[in-house]
Amino acid sequence: MKNKSFLSRILCVASVFAFCAFLSNVQAESTPWSKKKACQWCHKGEWSNGFKAVPYKATNSIEFATQYQKNKELWDKMFRWLGENDLLTMPQGTYEIDGKRCFIKVSDSQTRDASKSKVESHRHYIDLQYVAKGTERFGLVKVKDATPITEYKPDVIHYQAKKIKYVDSKPDFFFLFFPNDYHQAMVKAEKEEVVRLIVAKIEYLP
Repeated sequence: MKNKSFLSRILCVASVFAFCAFLSNVQAESTPWSKKKACQWCHKGEWSNGFKAVPYKATNSIEFATQYQKNKELWDKMFRWLGENDLLTMPQGTYEIDGKRCFIKVSDSQTRDASKSKVESHRHYIDLQYVAKGTERFGLVKVKDATPITEYKPDVIHYQAKKIKYVDSKPDFFFLFFPNDYHQAMVKAEKEEVVRLIVAKIEYLP
């Protein structure tokens, strides 16, 4: 009887510790990220899974950290794929990472004059855009500087922008565009050219 009672107490204590650990994990996942904490997490690069490029310096690190933690397994699959494949030489095409939840398009695409590229945003998917070869100029637009000119048509809406900041791509960083990151892609830099473009689409979780 004493042994049985002692065993019961041990099991009870173990259950309490397990429950506390569960609550701690839930709290950690639900606690909002501060900008400082998110930036530190981003710079540590534990998310990279072998992919050498880093997020562009103006990336919304809080959104990145939040979405990664909500969907870690999916993001890990995507970054692992990007790290394990030769992005410069692999055939063009669409590569499935996890059904419609995440897929990657590899293309050799022609850049063009800014007047021929529309400002856009997405709601269902996050865009990861990485230029493995060549230079593509990206237009970055704040929400307050954009006016919708089309209805939302899954998964894109276009805008007229009164102010655009342009950034040229480099092979050591990538862009992440979340729903509030309005952007203009495929703009020529110094000249029109064919670039090796990697666009990963990953589901956005509200």
